Amino acid sequence: MDQIVCDAAVALSRQHIEDPCLLFGTGTDVQSANGWRQELRLAGVPVLELNDASGAEADAWLDAARALSAEFFVPVVIFGGAHGALGSSMHGVDGHMNGGIQHRVDAEDWLRSRQVALTDAVERSPLNEEFRRQRGLNGWIRIGWQPAAATAEGNGLLLAWSSPLPLRRIRDFAARCPEITLIGPDAGAIAHEVADQGISVAGWRFAVK
Repeated sequence: MDQIVCDAAVALSRQHIEDPCLLFGTGTDVQSANGWRQELRLAGVPVLELNDASGAEADAWLDAARALSAEFFVPVVIFGGAHGALGSSMHGVDGHMNGGIQHRVDAEDWLRSRQVALTDAVERSPLNEEFRRQRGLNGWIRIGWQPAAATAEGNGLLLAWSSPLPLRRIRDFAARCPEITLIGPDAGAIAHEVADQGISVAGWRFAVK
């Protein structure tokens, strides 16, 4: 299963699509879902964490995912929302799309250039939000869409995307608030990947929600 997921993630990272394409995870196996997340991050495939968003809020986030897909000719994977994406597989192209996975690219220079630009776009995504409310060392990072009540207090960083990780935002926030509670899917693995990039997570705590 792990090699299958790895191969699928790499294949997605090498696609050049002509029409915006959203792929949704399905199923109920959280461990498998987190395995997908890790492999997609390693491959650089964009992943939007919709969580429990619905209605107009979900539509706005999906529109942003479509726009990213259209700009960089790459599939975007969605977890959560009305699709309940926790899953052991990745399938299903949003019915509002035309087309889907179309063309594999093996030009390494082009793929690297696209990845740099894609990662920068995720860093600058308006779906990511930072809240500076107080002095002190404490703060939180939440992964994915959150209801307003969940972000109403304290210093916080809301990250819509779990891949590519917006490391500049995380580094800047951690420099200001080193005592962080990280709340999101597969929080421990995300913290490990952040630490691998030279960002201290010594003062971090983890919660899964």
